[in-house]
Amino acid sequence: MKPGWKSQPRQSFRPACDPLEPRIALSGVAYHPGPGLPAGFTSISFFHQVLQNPPGFPPVRPNTPVVPFGAGPNTASFVDVTTHVFNGRHIIIGPLVYVAPFATLDARNGYVKVGSGSTIGDNSKILANPNHEKIPTIVFIGNSTVVGPGATIEGPSTIGSYQQNSAPVSIGANALIDAATIAPGAFVGPLARVGPGVTVPSGMYVLPGANVTTNAEASNPKLGFVRAVTSTEISNLQTQISDDIQLAAGYAGLYEGNPATGASPAFSPTISYVNNGYLPAVSGSSPEPGAKFEPGAKSPMFLSSFLGLQPGVVSSFRARVIGQATFIAHATQVAYRLGPSNSIRADQGQPILFASAPRTGRGVSIQSPVQGVLKIGHNLIADTGAVILGGPRSSASNVSQIGDNVTIGAGAVIDRSTIGAGALVGPRSVVQKSFVPAGDVIPPGTIMINNQIVGHIQW
Repeated sequence: MKPGWKSQPRQSFRPACDPLEPRIALSGVAYHPGPGLPAGFTSISFFHQVLQNPPGFPPVRPNTPVVPFGAGPNTASFVDVTTHVFNGRHIIIGPLVYVAPFATLDARNGYVKVGSGSTIGDNSKILANPNHEKIPTIVFIGNSTVVGPGATIEGPSTIGSYQQNSAPVSIGANALIDAATIAPGAFVGPLARVGPGVTVPSGMYVLPGANVTTNAEASNPKLGFVRAVTSTEISNLQTQISDDIQLAAGYAGLYEGNPATGASPAFSPTISYVNNGYLPAVSGSSPEPGAKFEPGAKSPMFLSSFLGLQPGVVSSFRARVIGQATFIAHATQVAYRLGPSNSIRADQGQPILFASAPRTGRGVSIQSPVQGVLKIGHNLIADTGAVILGGPRSSASNVSQIGDNVTIGAGAVIDRSTIGAGALVGPRSVVQKSFVPAGDVIPPGTIMINNQIVGHIQW
């Protein structure tokens, strides 16, 4: 040892135990919801309402990504591996639920319950207690509810109902439900807001970009904030719910249905669908499950140096790219240009065709939830929180297109539309079922529906 040096205490490195997390059963387990129960609840009645009526499971190990562990295709829910779950023991997920990539389920100092057959969309946020109040607050999401990409639901809120055969509910892309009630059969349009204490009654559609702050605005179409839901909208929503239920079962099968991983020791070998989980099948760039409405278990395609387009199944890919999404670009280039938490899902409508690698910000969602083809040209720029939805634009065409050199601003929603080359859609705008000519500029906060500018975002 050199003069003046002090000897350092020796450090001991020993393997640490990684304790297994117990599975929460529906009976025989004490439930401790913590201090500050909502008014009128005892620990027993709260346990009964949240967990037992109807029953569900918390998305904590081993109940992830399949909920509950070992569920079969007729009951399985699926929580994508990129989902952000906070305080999972205060979150209850019913059967046949699909939680899409990069969603957030946050039950810190609160509770979240998601009913049967519902969808929590890509990059959406369910925040039980957004202001971190001392008294816990709750978000109830009922059966057959679709929360669109980028939407936010803040507690205390009640969406839909847990009654069997209750009417479905739709919350549009980048919408905000702020401590409100959305009745069964009600719809909320993209980038709309429903404020505290407001109830949107059944059969009402909150218009895109509207800021509904009173019950009168939520129920009286003459005031200009709502209109009646159409039969086409109900039919499209029912199709999406049916498709997403199949996706939940399909992804559960991809994860636990691979016999090469070996049968799960927790179940009888006669149960063929429960094997040790295989995360690469449901991570990164991965195939769709091949549900009945899909053309097969298609995989993303990327350009190779010598063999043209080739399937690209890469579990470490930085974005979630699922199904028949085709990029005329190398996978490394696509990964480099995509921002964090991007979700590109060609597992509903497909194919999604990219003429080059898009350049995107954080939390961009691209998909086609009502089926149909989506074509995207060269050099797309989509800023943070943008949502691009393909699908049938009319009975004459089932193709939505984004031209070359198009820029989509932060938080904007493009829904079943065609955007001409060189056009710019401003931040927090809605373009729905429209054609934007080449080179046009849609100002920030504009609402364009059926080729007409009908207003501006009100919040």
